[in-house]
Amino acid sequence: MAGRRPTPTALKLVKGNPGKRAMNKKEPKPAREVPSCPAHLTDEAKVAWGRLTVLLDRMGVLTEADAFALERLCDCYADILACRELIERDGRTYTTLDQNSNTLIKNNPAVNQLRAADAQFKSYLVEFGLTPAARTKVNAKEPDDDEKEDPIGSYFG
Repeated sequence: MAGRRPTPTALKLVKGNPGKRAMNKKEPKPAREVPSCPAHLTDEAKVAWGRLTVLLDRMGVLTEADAFALERLCDCYADILACRELIERDGRTYTTLDQNSNTLIKNNPAVNQLRAADAQFKSYLVEFGLTPAARTKVNAKEPDDDEKEDPIGSYFG
């Protein structure tokens, strides 16, 4: 789907729905939960999983529906670490000869892989509200929001 991503209903409510577009009254509300770490993640990704689940849970944005996106975020982080290790070991460039025996300096493929992994990583960070700009748009639930009774709710049913 091209164009801007839809604004979450909770965010429209907080902002006052300036566009006056219809709100999704049946938007899913997954339960707040820390998903279990998948066994197939690399060791680096498992470390990231542990750190991120603690952080995201404290922020109040982690739900049962976030496991796959969180898995991808951790995979991207592990890819970044692997690419950095390759670049550290092999350098950012390498030399080779062309068909005329001229020396050429080329980019290490790990540099482009790092760039791609970093772009994916940033997009997942934004999804979870883990960048300063993205945090301004996140409407996090407090741990006990579900248990608090809405004082006005009794008047409107």
